[in-house]
Amino acid sequence: MLNRKTVAVALVLVLLVSMLSGCAAGSTVTPPARDIKVSVDDALAAQNAGMAGLMAGKVEWTEGQFSSFLTVLLQQNTGPNMPIKSIKAWFEPGNKIFLRAELNDGVLLGGSTIDLAGAVAVGADHHLTVNLTDAAANGMSVSGAPVDMVSSWINHFLADPNLGVAVDVKTDQGKLTLGLAQM
Repeated sequence: MLNRKTVAVALVLVLLVSMLSGCAAGSTVTPPARDIKVSVDDALAAQNAGMAGLMAGKVEWTEGQFSSFLTVLLQQNTGPNMPIKSIKAWFEPGNKIFLRAELNDGVLLGGSTIDLAGAVAVGADHHLTVNLTDAAANGMSVSGAPVDMVSSWINHFLADPNLGVAVDVKTDQGKLTLGLAQM
């Protein structure tokens, strides 16, 4: 079972490791400039699309739906001390993804966001996988082993058999399409 605070701990761990490992100055993660509004209505639309997708074998989410779903799910399953205010996701062609964790005030000195960049794919075991390549916060960036550790952690949870079997994943500007095996 997913621990309520493991997402926040992993993001903060990436930041800490990046500071301790002599990270590069200047953020190399630049999400697209598209504005994403997080709302309960979009979260419910994403949930409905996901449930319909389980039956149809294909689900398509917009950036707003996916971001709202992640944010509302996080808010409902954590307590008031959760350091993450919202999570925003941008999708680009070629299965590229950008994630931004917006933090509550006082979590980090000098900034309030952690940005991640990478790609999504379907692995050999037919589970969705994430390959993060870069992370940035407070004007510093990191790549390599610290980011690989976070990718491995996320992929461990995505490999849960309860999440179903993915057969295809595709991103385009502003949307994510996931093909699922029929039961």
